[in-house]
Amino acid sequence: MNDFSRFTEVEYFEKTVLAKALHFPALRRRLRLEPEYFENEKHGALATRLLSDPEFDKQQLISESVKSPEVYGDYEFVKQIVYMDVPTDKGFMFDQEQVAEHYKHRELDKAIKQYTNEPGLAGRMYIRNRIDKLEKIDLVQEDRKCDTLKNIFDSLYNEDSASIIKTGLASLDSLISGVSSKQLILVGARPSMGKTALALQMAQNMQSEQNEIIFFSAETTEISVTQRILAASTGVNLTKFKEPSRMMTNEEIDKVIDGIKCYQASNIKIMDDASVTTNRVKTAANNIPEGRRGIIFIDYIQLMQSDVRLRDRRAELEEVSRELKIIAKDMDVTIIALSQLSRANDARQDKRPVLSDLRETGQLEQDADMVFFCHREDYYIRNGGNPSEGSRMEIIVAKNKDGPTGTALTTFQRHNQTISGN
Repeated sequence: MNDFSRFTEVEYFEKTVLAKALHFPALRRRLRLEPEYFENEKHGALATRLLSDPEFDKQQLISESVKSPEVYGDYEFVKQIVYMDVPTDKGFMFDQEQVAEHYKHRELDKAIKQYTNEPGLAGRMYIRNRIDKLEKIDLVQEDRKCDTLKNIFDSLYNEDSASIIKTGLASLDSLISGVSSKQLILVGARPSMGKTALALQMAQNMQSEQNEIIFFSAETTEISVTQRILAASTGVNLTKFKEPSRMMTNEEIDKVIDGIKCYQASNIKIMDDASVTTNRVKTAANNIPEGRRGIIFIDYIQLMQSDVRLRDRRAELEEVSRELKIIAKDMDVTIIALSQLSRANDARQDKRPVLSDLRETGQLEQDADMVFFCHREDYYIRNGGNPSEGSRMEIIVAKNKDGPTGTALTTFQRHNQTISGN
């Protein structure tokens, strides 16, 4: 019999889990603990071995303890597990849950200590992010097949499906059908190509009583974004908003006043935030009224900041990308993030963007459900053509995880920043 009094509570549960998995090999397929969940790293190493090697047994562990005590511990250490009295395999999941709970407490204590040493907004955000991740640990991993199949079955007969949100651009919707909740979508382009105009056009097209639009602008002010919306909705030349009393006619002023009334009643909210973080996005998603679908635009992702201090900008952007993906999925919203592209296409004969043009990290491509690129040939023509004439914009769907890729043709009116699907 073991003298359990010599073990701390966490030691007891960690050794019990390992002893049961060692004594009853059939339990190993139910071992859900990650190596880092164990306080003792040798326990974590043994758990990994038990998962990866079905033939690993007590005698091999004792042999390993003699040959390589630095891996699983020396003989005195491993014999506490090998000879632990576990007469039954009952309670295996309960034992694992206790190990996981101790892990959560340790990690939270670490986060609090870090905040004590470095108080401030960044520290508070780190604690909040850490708590969110710890709460997602689920050892039970229930089978949700029935619920999933029920949702799919119901959608077969639901003509007014809530899962698809049309962009309002006929050529694009014809290609991709629309966008969905839980998706992270990237819209990439070189500067001044028209990606902000595309995002604002989609926002205006998507807003409705059922849809709540939140537009984070990290690059320009709310006044500037609102002027672009009004120019698009009224047809008034955007440049006239610089000095409206001098440049606009009375008829145009009347149009803008009517546009202001319509915009006031719309479900579009502009968040003018030069230092937007994933926690700000999460808060906005959490405040979307119940019963409305949330579509969140971010202009643009390279200007976002991580809530956690990381070693370099690349790592920070990767963290932002992953967090946006998690927010979209967990909070049931659609996130459409704009992205600057590298100068790589400037050196190519065909200037159309490709996925490798996404700046700084491939994580953006990996996390995105869809990637759109904006491309205009006249952008590369000297003087850029006539601003008063329509410009052909190609919306290149370079990635579509659940559907086709291809190119949608649209017309971009630069003078009032409108985009129409052909």
